[in-house]
Amino acid sequence: MEHALLIEYGAGAAIGWHKDRPVFDDVIGISLLSPCTFRLRRKAGTRWERRSFTAEPRSAYLLRGQARTEWEHSIPALATLRYSVTFRTLQPDQAAARARTPDTHR
Repeated sequence: MEHALLIEYGAGAAIGWHKDRPVFDDVIGISLLSPCTFRLRRKAGTRWERRSFTAEPRSAYLLRGQARTEWEHSIPALATLRYSVTFRTLQPDQAAARARTPDTHR
């Protein structure tokens, strides 16, 4: 993993429609404390194709391939506190470039 993120979402917090930045490859998420509706959409002509699932507490999801590159995702506001742990890998070309760059933070 190249990137890890822990976020606390207070009551009323939401995540708007987005795709993770193109430098990232796989996106793995773990949902904690409260269930949430994980929404997905992609453009299909002039309309939106939509899917959703419930991310239960202690559940995990993986965005890879078309789910990662073609679909946007969002989470509507929740009434209760929720935590999310997200791990992201870099695209292979980004990981190779990073491996060639000296680490000056040691």
